[in-house]
Amino acid sequence: MTQSSSEKRTPLCIAPFVSLATWADGETVICCEDKGPTAGRLGHVGDVSELVNSEKMRSARKQFMRGEVPPGCRACLGEAAHQPTVHNYYQESFRWEDVAGAYDEMTGRVGETRYLLIALSNLCTYSCRMCFDKLSTRLNSDRHRMLGVEPIGYRRNDIDKVIDFIRANPIEIITFHGGNPINEPRFMDVLNALPSEATVEIISNGSTMVSGKTDIRPHLARFERVHFNISLDGTRRTTEYVRVHSDFDAVYRHFTEVKALPNATVNLHNTITNLNLFDLPSYYTMVMSGQFAEADSLSSYIATQPAVHRVSTLPPELRREARDRIEDLLCALGDEDGPPPTDAFGVKATRVRAYARNVLRWIDSVPYSPRLFTEFLELTRKTDAFYGFEPLPEYSRYLASGAPGSSEPDRSRAATPSPIPRLVAPGAGAAKGVVVSHIAPEPVEDPAALAGPCPYTGERAFQVSECIFQWTAAYRQNCTAVTVRIQLNPDSNVTAAEIATLRTTWENGIENKWNQNFICTGPYGSSIITFDVQFVTSSPHHVVRVRRGPARSNMTLWDTSDSGDDIAHEFGHMLGNPDEYVDASCPSRNPVNTGTVMDVVAGPAVQRHVNRICVSAPLAPEVFSIGLDLI
Repeated sequence: MTQSSSEKRTPLCIAPFVSLATWADGETVICCEDKGPTAGRLGHVGDVSELVNSEKMRSARKQFMRGEVPPGCRACLGEAAHQPTVHNYYQESFRWEDVAGAYDEMTGRVGETRYLLIALSNLCTYSCRMCFDKLSTRLNSDRHRMLGVEPIGYRRNDIDKVIDFIRANPIEIITFHGGNPINEPRFMDVLNALPSEATVEIISNGSTMVSGKTDIRPHLARFERVHFNISLDGTRRTTEYVRVHSDFDAVYRHFTEVKALPNATVNLHNTITNLNLFDLPSYYTMVMSGQFAEADSLSSYIATQPAVHRVSTLPPELRREARDRIEDLLCALGDEDGPPPTDAFGVKATRVRAYARNVLRWIDSVPYSPRLFTEFLELTRKTDAFYGFEPLPEYSRYLASGAPGSSEPDRSRAATPSPIPRLVAPGAGAAKGVVVSHIAPEPVEDPAALAGPCPYTGERAFQVSECIFQWTAAYRQNCTAVTVRIQLNPDSNVTAAEIATLRTTWENGIENKWNQNFICTGPYGSSIITFDVQFVTSSPHHVVRVRRGPARSNMTLWDTSDSGDDIAHEFGHMLGNPDEYVDASCPSRNPVNTGTVMDVVAGPAVQRHVNRICVSAPLAPEVFSIGLDLI
């Protein structure tokens, strides 16, 4: 490896040099906080190492070595200036001098991976209100019946590829996540493939210690260190309300079982939303000096998505109520001045102060949006009715009378705040570790960040005519999530290795240009439009011949010289957009010279290119440039 100069420099973040993270749908990124384009998908590569050294990963490494921050990493590193983020986790877990030798500065490639964060599947027994359909089979099933969303079903990653990758690399830490990983039937296959010196981290909802019919605890004994991150979003009432189908007593029982393992530590993690905000003081008291005081550490994540569950959705009077309770908690915790704490209670209290102050900052981070609060109430009302829940006391008056307008409800009717329980430090030993929270800055309250409508679900295909050209636009739509399946048929002189590289280049080019840049707006808010490009070998929306280039390309004929921008233009045709450049064959074409991706490939896509996705009715054939050329 080429290391003469890189040994003397330290990258801004070590994550892309040691890590790979894969979600339940196979989408792969640097780490769990990477907001940038994907490195590819597990199902599209022959070996996981192709993702490790994908164009995205190589570029990120070079940027960090130059002291630059990739766009997808800016939120995490920016927040790290205020409190620990996942960036700190990597910096504390790995030393650059131990991994620099595996990095080739000329190519940006690494020869090995030491940390793997993997979602084996989306199997989960809970329906957490603030979660996403793709992460939980139970949640998706419930929302299909409750809200009519498209059923996703059970999805499992290619576990054999994961096992081969583990055996080929010096994995030091593996984090299992996605749904509840212990529920996945092949969890034990992956666990058994790990070396005993590896640290095993399991992100769990605490519902079970059994995978299939196997109690996993005896199988964890061979590892030097096991760390459980158990999600718990409040005291009993709040947890069972937010994490639907959960059993608070079962979580506590499994917590005590993990604590009994001699090589295990337990972190309690809560996701802070407007659902559990008012319960925070009681929750933090419970995990510091109450029922869960034996936890080794605690962490919190302040949710930014879905937008309806942000703490900033509250109207002014509820913001005041929340601030009062959290400020009372800070008073009860006392002054933090003095030497750094060395006992478990002191370490936890320091963390709680930081999280509480952050919550106070985020509550008033954006102006109040009546529309977003109304949408929150409507979703909560439907969810409560579906599961047969009584509303939380802080929201009961709003759910009974409807969302408030500009007027403020009588403060005398507000729920009486619960007293802050007395915080008493138990006689606990030194903390075994503190897991950092993974917090990203909250987006501004603009329409592009709002959760909202579901205009259409199902396959869409329609004829497009423009000038002398005709074609069929086609894709699958699940609300505002658009999937386009493309089958690449390479000529005989185009190699499989070339196609593998081109797939990554083209997918990144398309998704950089189109994904999460636009919205559909309806009467109850707006929703971000996402695009997922899938290269398939069967059931495609579009079949594309790939020839050796350079040559002139079109929607169904690409070549090996085409860039990501080139293919992003052709992708626009697949969605139904015509060209916007001047063509002598089409004198009546309008608009032209727009500067968009449909005019010059380096240009951007714009909102009007995706507006048809926001249409609920079936899409009729579209005819553009009605002029003499079509009469």
